Amino acid sequence: MKKKKKKNSRQFNRKFKKRFFTRKSAVVLFCAVIILLGFGLGYQRIEKKAQKYEKTIQELNTEIKNIKQTNRTLKEEKNNLDTDEFKERIARERLGMIGKDEISLQEEEEGSTSDDESENGKEGTTEKNSK
Repeated sequence: MKKKKKKNSRQFNRKFKKRFFTRKSAVVLFCAVIILLGFGLGYQRIEKKAQKYEKTIQELNTEIKNIKQTNRTLKEEKNNLDTDEFKERIARERLGMIGKDEISLQEEEEGSTSDDESENGKEGTTEKNSK
């Protein structure tokens, strides 16, 4: 009886293998593997694009914050344009001007010192002539 069971199980295994592992099933299995690989590669490409887009979004958000800060600064500057303190500050910073009773402690450039000496010489002669 044991031999019959082994014989029957062998026959069953052979029949099962013949039915299950046909050419059609091999082709279907191969196609399924190819499709799964295609989905996997597609998913990786999509992930890379998503990471790239996230990075771009972060950069743009940073740029937006910087532009908003610049806008706030410009609005404050616009509101302060008419004040005397603002006009004085701009004249000092951008134009290098000083007040009437103030003395400038900046060093003069070489080219401007020779011009100043010639002007001082002219002024001295005009002052002598006027006396």
